[in-house]
Amino acid sequence: MFWIMRIVLVVLVGLGIASVQAQNWNKKDEVGVKTWNGLIPASYSPNLETVRYHMELYNNRGPKGRYDSEPSPSPRALKFNLRDEPFIDRQLQRTSLASYLMYEKGAVVIDKISPQDRFGDLIDNDKHLYSMSLGKSVGSYLMGHAICKGYIESLDHKLSDWPIVENTLIAEASVRDVINAAMGHQKYMKNNEIFKQGGNVNDRSIETLAKIELSGSTPSRKRYEYGQLPANVALSYIDFKTGHQFKLFMDEVFRDHVGLDGSLRFTQTHTGYSDLQGRIRANFLATRYDTLRIGIAILDDWHSDNCVGKYLKDIYKNRITKERGSDTGPGHSKSYGGFFHIDYPHSSDLVMGMEGYGGIGLLINFDDDRIIYGHAAHRDFDYKQIYNKAIDDGHY
Repeated sequence: MFWIMRIVLVVLVGLGIASVQAQNWNKKDEVGVKTWNGLIPASYSPNLETVRYHMELYNNRGPKGRYDSEPSPSPRALKFNLRDEPFIDRQLQRTSLASYLMYEKGAVVIDKISPQDRFGDLIDNDKHLYSMSLGKSVGSYLMGHAICKGYIESLDHKLSDWPIVENTLIAEASVRDVINAAMGHQKYMKNNEIFKQGGNVNDRSIETLAKIELSGSTPSRKRYEYGQLPANVALSYIDFKTGHQFKLFMDEVFRDHVGLDGSLRFTQTHTGYSDLQGRIRANFLATRYDTLRIGIAILDDWHSDNCVGKYLKDIYKNRITKERGSDTGPGHSKSYGGFFHIDYPHSSDLVMGMEGYGGIGLLINFDDDRIIYGHAAHRDFDYKQIYNKAIDDGHY
């Protein structure tokens, strides 16, 4: 019965229906699957089928509208020098960790996927995996390219030239304010997606929220306030500044510069909105190897000291401190810059990271030329060991 129901749910997700049904289902069914009005709470200890259900649901999120980059005719080659790592094997066999890659000094040294009887049947090298929060950091990388290609003047350029945000706090923000999640928007938000008036950032175009939730708004003190609003603003502003040629711009970055083997997909808020209204969501889908390729491109740009490398160093140098009460607990970074988490505890190296739901993460160590990328649907694994310690010294 459960397997039939799960197949039906996957089909419904593809039709954009299952997400609505899942939001209204808040109980255990006969086989022990539990759902919430959202994602699995970090404090809850789910059974395997609950995590499987949410992983499938999460990887099929998002409306039908999308922006897909074209694959590169000559993808960035990945070199492999694999080593055995029993600790990662045990984590994959016993926890919700589903995929794990480590890249070190020019080669992939760990490449692991969860066993078939856990999550291995849900993930392979061709599967496009979904991430919301990693999309923020990828959006920052696109912002660097937009500045370097001359579409946007500088990090200190203000968004006041964007007609759809007139008479809002967004028009008073600089690009740096936006990508530091420090637009001064906190007094209008209930959490990182919902406005105090009740509207969801991901359901509205930038023009719509500017007319409804943020009309006449003025910025509060510009401090770090993690959320979806700044990231959606950043991508839609890039679209505006590229003359609404976002897809072609994506190709310039992901196909021509990064060299992705497949497509990268950004979703949009709603198919009823147009590009002119600012509808891009900072949520993306890409394969596990292509997500790693983005990390490698960022590492290479940093070391080449090209324009994008200088941009990355600028956002690192001008990072802001996360204030008390934000995500500064065990394993979390202390600073934020350009949609990257920075200053990880117990690490003496220069590390910038992307972090997301369920323990999805991509951390880059610029000192040791090391990258770690993991995918999961619940953070019940040893996060500090497989991310924080491993990114610092490559061991567990």
